[in-house]
Amino acid sequence: MSINEDIKRKFVRLSKGQRKVAQFVTDNPTVVIANGAAEVGRQANVSESTVIRFCYAMDLSGYVELQEEIRSYLMTQNEDVKVHSTNSAGKQSVLAYCKIMQRDIQNIQDTIRLINDNTFQKSAKWMHEADTIYILGARQAASVASWLSYTMKTLRPNVKQIRTDSDDFVQQINSMGERTTLIVFSFDKHTSDMKTIVEIAKMKKVKIIAITDSALSPLREYTSALFALGMKNQSTLDVIPVLFSFMHALVEEMISRNKVGYDKYLQSFEQVENNLLFLDVAREKQVLR
Repeated sequence: MSINEDIKRKFVRLSKGQRKVAQFVTDNPTVVIANGAAEVGRQANVSESTVIRFCYAMDLSGYVELQEEIRSYLMTQNEDVKVHSTNSAGKQSVLAYCKIMQRDIQNIQDTIRLINDNTFQKSAKWMHEADTIYILGARQAASVASWLSYTMKTLRPNVKQIRTDSDDFVQQINSMGERTTLIVFSFDKHTSDMKTIVEIAKMKKVKIIAITDSALSPLREYTSALFALGMKNQSTLDVIPVLFSFMHALVEEMISRNKVGYDKYLQSFEQVENNLLFLDVAREKQVLR
């Protein structure tokens, strides 16, 4: 049974919040694959814990398994298209997505050649050794920042996403210091949104890792390390797959510096999260009584 069929079958048994998640998952499968539970909750107008509770209501082990189920379902759908397409329009559709995915692969391979290994290693070291890691991304990059923030929180303490509209924004900036690492996602046309933050961070001797779409980014003079993951003639859609691949590699490099320690923290994080979710579910049942 596919994840979509399972959602339809169990929909009536879900809570109001979980139904919102179910509808969002059904309508936006690729968004779920590309983002963490926190971002999906934000877009579906529910809490992150509601997203996780939805996963458990679907008899899944957690959010990662939900993503895997959706990937399997989409792959099955694509295979069905290949088998059942008998007209030229159907074949052109299959070829179109193949070309797009091949282009993503080529963009990633081109980017690999541009990455300075020494800078990459230093960035992973700063992330590993930092007392606190702040992550900043505006507009299109906000979803990437959310994904990285959630992923890093499962691996180590003191990881915070900067949101310029939050009440503790100024406090976050003031708390930065020499043992802070700031990861910034910036596309040139939106650089002005974060330039002031980066300038202040540099004055505080923060290690600043910037991921941009241009080697000539105005942020270059303020950063400790800069990675250009796109060219001027590429759209944001072309850059995003490269961005996720790069961040995956950077996180894995950080983990390799103390794999046992990070694995232990991940297990502890999941245990605490499961306990909290169990308490939330128990409270919900108590309210229903």
